[in-house]
Amino acid sequence: MSGKKSNPPRLAIWLLRHTRPGGDNEALTGDLIERFREGQTHGWFWRQVLVAIAIYFLAEGRRHWPQICYAIAGTEMPRLLWETVDRSTGLPFNWYLLPWPLSQLFFELRVPTIVALAALPILAAALLINGTFRWLSVLRTGMITLALIALGHFMPDAFPWLLRPVEGSNHQFKEFIIPRVVMMALFFSSFLVSAWLGCRSPERADEKA
Repeated sequence: MSGKKSNPPRLAIWLLRHTRPGGDNEALTGDLIERFREGQTHGWFWRQVLVAIAIYFLAEGRRHWPQICYAIAGTEMPRLLWETVDRSTGLPFNWYLLPWPLSQLFFELRVPTIVALAALPILAAALLINGTFRWLSVLRTGMITLALIALGHFMPDAFPWLLRPVEGSNHQFKEFIIPRVVMMALFFSSFLVSAWLGCRSPERADEKA
């Protein structure tokens, strides 16, 4: 048997070790390598790795379904509410009296903030059903979400090449050069990361350890 045949695909091993952390993953990796060296093919090894990764993500999805619900709701809220909120949002006070840059931040972020925070009740309800509700988790998630919203909102100012003129608008209106499907994936990821970081419980992690 050649040395190339006796060694499984390195990329498959890397994916398995980095997408399934933990002691069980090391045991699984060792078993798959042993089976491969007993005569299994590269195709067999890749299939086992992809199945193991899929099973891991399905299990994580069941365990973190409140965060996934929040990410789905947060991704859909702009499409459902943006125009309505933009037309109907009344300002309860004279925001322009605030010192700069607070006045500018309030004016530019008021609509995306309301749209984004509209998804927080979905997270709270899911956490209640899951038995893991904590006000601190919801508050932390909201703050992280707002930080990411502000970062994304002002990104074109730092990187103007991300925008291109809309055809037929005489360069008055611009749109992102990033494809819509990629934008949706970024929205989903940002809400998912916000919920994952916001709902982490160090106390429970210590108890399990």
